[in-house]
Amino acid sequence: MTLRTSNLDHAIEAVSGVYCPHTIQVLDRARVVNAFLRVSHPTNQPLVELSYSAQVHIDAEDFRDLFLIMHCARGGARTWQEDRRADWCSGQTIPFSASFETQLWFNGDFLQQGVRLDMKRLENQCAQMLGHPLERPLRFALRPFSQELEQVWSRTLALLMSIDTPGFHLSDPAKASLDEVIRALLLEQHPHNYSDELARPARAPVPGLIRRAEEYMAEHAGTLLTPSDAAAEVGISLRSLQAGFRRLRNETPGAFLRRVRLQNAYDELRRSNGEVSVTDVALRCGFAHLGRFSSSYQAAFGELPSDTLRRARLSNQRRGR
Repeated sequence: MTLRTSNLDHAIEAVSGVYCPHTIQVLDRARVVNAFLRVSHPTNQPLVELSYSAQVHIDAEDFRDLFLIMHCARGGARTWQEDRRADWCSGQTIPFSASFETQLWFNGDFLQQGVRLDMKRLENQCAQMLGHPLERPLRFALRPFSQELEQVWSRTLALLMSIDTPGFHLSDPAKASLDEVIRALLLEQHPHNYSDELARPARAPVPGLIRRAEEYMAEHAGTLLTPSDAAAEVGISLRSLQAGFRRLRNETPGAFLRRVRLQNAYDELRRSNGEVSVTDVALRCGFAHLGRFSSSYQAAFGELPSDTLRRARLSNQRRGR
């Protein structure tokens, strides 16, 4: 969806549908708003670009059920959530937590690129990483990302925007995997009220549980499965699963799942009758980034996926003569 309007009521209605109910006060003397709103869904989490081309004050009330990662692509802004206050400017990103009374002030140049996170999935993933239900709501520190995290997040936004190309669609497994990476990045790299507990060393499970997790991931690699799902299936935390894989396999659960999906892609391309494309196979097997898929494929099998497909087509042609 893309909207451009000078009607403030139309802008408020559209943005409320994406974020939450709110009111806007235009602070510029001219009181002219040229609102721009663009919403896309490169994954299951909406990517939102928003500007008003005027200095505005936004009362977002209690920010109900809304976790928002707001990147400032241009201009500057300030905010407060209850007793916490923060400022950020071009090139900086702030995570907003749900269910806080929230006020925002944008200057006239402000352009945000925001990713709205599903609150239930985010808190469930945090609980899976901990290995127990959350005892209190998840709360992120209201401050800009560290320089290191900002660099990674900027590349993540660029990836999301590159995916949002007409005619290009990720498979459901690829969307689920990318969404989990985005949530894990935030949970592991930006301070919140469970950060100290997550930083404690996790106990590695017995080898039998790791084998069960491997079997489960191999069996469901073509679905929306993520390592968090495998951990829940065998009854351990994601951190324990990761510790077990590091100790027993010297790799991560994600790396194991990626190897299984690469093998599935190789098998499908090798059996191809010429009616599929490399892109189709990559997306179907759960890969979101085609360039990385090709490089990982070549490292694993010594050839590009297009080479495997070409060889399969030639073999089919010879058999058909």
